Parts: sequence; structure tokens; C-alpha cells
Amino acid sequence: MRKKIANLTDSEELVMKSVWDTGHEPVLSEVVDRVNSAYGKDWRPQTVSTFLAKLVGKKYLKLQRNGKIYTYKILVTEEAYKQKLYQHHVSFWNHNSMKEFVTEMFDNGDLTKEDLEDLKKEIDEL
Repeated sequence: MRKKIANLTDSEELVMKSVWDTGHEPVLSEVVDRVNSAYGKDWRPQTVSTFLAKLVGKKYLKLQRNGKIYTYKILVTEEAYKQKLYQHHVSFWNHNSMKEFVTEMFDNGDLTKEDLEDLKKEIDEL
């Protein structure tokens, strides 16, 4: 059985993406620097700390002490979160039809014929 992953606000998502992008267990200052530089924010450490506390509460992160330093351990991977997002999109907007989802992407120009051909080759190789 899959673990239920809580929904995130847009701001929580930016902070969580910043944590994932560090590639390690970051400290607060690293997350502040990353969210401000990558997403054009001008957030103070207290603001980011508030979002990090919410992410701890939603069980995306765990605050842990390493000596005198506090770091954030990732509990929900970026891949698990992305899977949650696309599964919700497919089930809610596309009647649980992956074919309808892919057709929508193709019709919107998000997926090209070349992309589809490449995907078919990859599937054939499986």
C-alpha cells in the first residue's frame, strides 16, 4: 500500500523543490539561498523556516540535529511527489485514462510526434 502524500501549497512546493535540488540534507541558509536565487524570491529566513516547519508537519521532511547544526532530511522523494501529481492529473482530469492524458499533451503541443516515436522505441526495447 502506498503512503499518502499530503498536498502542498505553491510556496511549500517551491521550498520543497529547493530542498530536493540541493542533493543533500540542507541547512536553513542553503534553502533560503536556493529558493531566492532559483525562483526570484526575496524571502527572509523566518519565512522559509515557516514553510519548512509546515513541510515537517506534512511529513515531507524531518528536522534533525547534527551537533550544533540543524538539517532537513528528505522523507518524500521528488519522484514520489511527481508521481502523485501526474496520477492526480490523470485520474481527475483525464478520467483515469493515460491515453487521454497523452492525447491532451499532444493536442496542446507539449508532446511532439518525434517524442511519441522516441517513446515507442523505448517501449519496444523493454
